[in-house]
Amino acid sequence: MKKWFLIIALSLPLVLFPPVDASAKDKVRIGGDVVVDEGTEVKDAVAVGGSVTVNGKVRKSAVAVGGSVILGPNAVIGKDVVSIGGAVKQAQGSKIYGDVVELNIPGFSAMIPFFFEDTSSGWFWTFKILSLLGFVALAVLLVAVLPKPFNLISSNVQKNLGKIILWGILGLVVLIPLAIFLAISVIGIPLIALEVFLAGIAFLVGYIAIAQLIGDKIAALMKRPALSVIWLTVMGLLALWLIGWVPFLGSLVKAVVILLGFGGVLATLFTSRKRVRLENAL
Repeated sequence: MKKWFLIIALSLPLVLFPPVDASAKDKVRIGGDVVVDEGTEVKDAVAVGGSVTVNGKVRKSAVAVGGSVILGPNAVIGKDVVSIGGAVKQAQGSKIYGDVVELNIPGFSAMIPFFFEDTSSGWFWTFKILSLLGFVALAVLLVAVLPKPFNLISSNVQKNLGKIILWGILGLVVLIPLAIFLAISVIGIPLIALEVFLAGIAFLVGYIAIAQLIGDKIAALMKRPALSVIWLTVMGLLALWLIGWVPFLGSLVKAVVILLGFGGVLATLFTSRKRVRLENAL
């Protein structure tokens, strides 16, 4: 098993980031905006978690995942313009020689400043508390209806922490380049919605499973080991919510929880399938 993990870890960089022509000029940024200035020419302009602003020339595609594509009056796009979670804003005079694709949620961008503009406002706290209550209610419903998957993930994380971390890292390493590849290929754009949906479910289930594990540890410290999984889940979610307000530490803890949860879901999913195949073979 360790041998296969090592082979995958060494092969992924070559598969996901193959060598490219040195003369090609791509502008790719993860977690920020991409700007192509006037008089500048690039091959592809791609932003994940940001917007793409073009005032010059893009020989192939301009793609924004989680942002908008903004074209100035002198912008020239040789192929396609794609915005996932944003909008395409085209100034008069700009040229697009391919397709224009938008996948967004109408009104969502306008709502964010309304709720988060002022953290001291009543709207901000109302939104945060309602969001917490809604998330807790959803988690309780899932744990009550499907307790076994969450128990399996929590148990897997405790028993195989090292492998879970590796699974989480490999999953995240594959996730973003796959979204970029699907966006640039355009033919795979409909599959991005499926990828986002499946990844969202994995993150949600993993986060709840780790919250349940944290609740179990809290119950052990309180010497209340007989609590139901629903109460353990609620305690874990509330603990994570409170920790989230601590500067830096809160973000760090949540990042670790997301990584462990995602890795736990992947490891449990694939190892369970392998175990079932072995049992059927026997």
